Amino acid sequence: MPHRPAPAPHDEEERVLSLEHLDILDSAPEQNFDDVVLLATTLCDTPIALVSLVDRERQWFKACVGLDVRETHRDLAFCAHAILEPADVLVVEDALQDPRFQHSALVLGEPHIRFYAGAPIRTDAGHPLGTVCVIDTRPRTLAEHQRQALQALARQTAALLQLRLLELQRERHATVLLDELEQAQARHREAEESLRHARRVSSLGMLTASIAHDVNNLLQVLSSSLQMAQLRSRRPADVERFAQTGLQAVEQGGKLIRQLLANVRQDGPELACIDISERLDAARELLAGTLGSDINLSFDLAARDVGVMCDEVQLQAVVLNLLSNARDAMLGRGQVLIATHQERLLGDAQLSDGNYLVLSVRDDGPGMPAELAAKIFAPFFTTKQAGKGTGLGLAQAREFANHTGGDIRVQTAPGVGTTMRLYLRILGRISGVDRAG
Repeated sequence: MPHRPAPAPHDEEERVLSLEHLDILDSAPEQNFDDVVLLATTLCDTPIALVSLVDRERQWFKACVGLDVRETHRDLAFCAHAILEPADVLVVEDALQDPRFQHSALVLGEPHIRFYAGAPIRTDAGHPLGTVCVIDTRPRTLAEHQRQALQALARQTAALLQLRLLELQRERHATVLLDELEQAQARHREAEESLRHARRVSSLGMLTASIAHDVNNLLQVLSSSLQMAQLRSRRPADVERFAQTGLQAVEQGGKLIRQLLANVRQDGPELACIDISERLDAARELLAGTLGSDINLSFDLAARDVGVMCDEVQLQAVVLNLLSNARDAMLGRGQVLIATHQERLLGDAQLSDGNYLVLSVRDDGPGMPAELAAKIFAPFFTTKQAGKGTGLGLAQAREFANHTGGDIRVQTAPGVGTTMRLYLRILGRISGVDRAG
């Protein structure tokens, strides 16, 4: 007598659609399902256990212990019979004695099934998708506690299938969101580029005002030098010294103008690894000319032979701005100290751990209250009369320090003067060969 396959359940189409919706057929092995069949063989003491899912034309094994195949034809599937009674466990104690299976190729040939017990895996709507089943090659019975264990494992498998689906949906949703994010970032980059171009055009006036402010400082140096040269016209050495300071101011002004033109052309700043102390030492006369004859400028340039990556023109402009602010605060009289030293920061709230060159400008002027000191680095903030300042000098100083990987900080209080400290990230040491180059 030929083998007779199981008929289709009454809800076959809904059942298969539910299985396909889970997107699990032909998926790779997964530990959670492997654990289910391992528990089934242990609890029922059988050599074979399966998580079997009944497809339209086949039964496919999501997890398997004791067999070397991943699927069989549905017509041969014991599980196709088990899903006809979704609420019960199908137990076949001896397949050779059961008319449904005694002529099956799986009974008469490999793997020589004699005993089968399968608990249907059901969806929340009650559709049977397959079974958690155990198989033996000898006839046997199934104890009640084993029956209950198989049903519990079937329920757990149904929950695993649902959890797996939710995880897949989450991953797909995350992929969609990532794609949308990448597209949004691409649009953002395009908008940023357009905005950057617009800002470059709109900020040209701000840059011009800033450089005009810096050039004005240099013109004051030049004017002071020429006045001193005129007063000392009968002393050639003094005339030569003041003329040299004036020429330095002119040269620095030319560099600032070239910087403006470079910005219009969208060229970047001329960055170089420089010895800050060496550059300040070489510019003593130029820097002193900013303050005038009634303010004593002294230097303590302790940080030597260390390099900071920056633009020298911007460096001099920043220091000149700090000196100009000190001069205005002191009303033309007092003491100013320019100093450098090295400092290693660890655990700083704003700056990364590492070595910094600290460039400070300290004056003995009237100082500032805390509420004023909190505002001074904001662009366009100024305490000077209209037409006397742009409010950009300290904002530029912060930008300069930020570009080196550092920052600027102020220490001040009424009656104790003001110290501006630029923390500039040290790139490395500068050897004599480097300096000569």
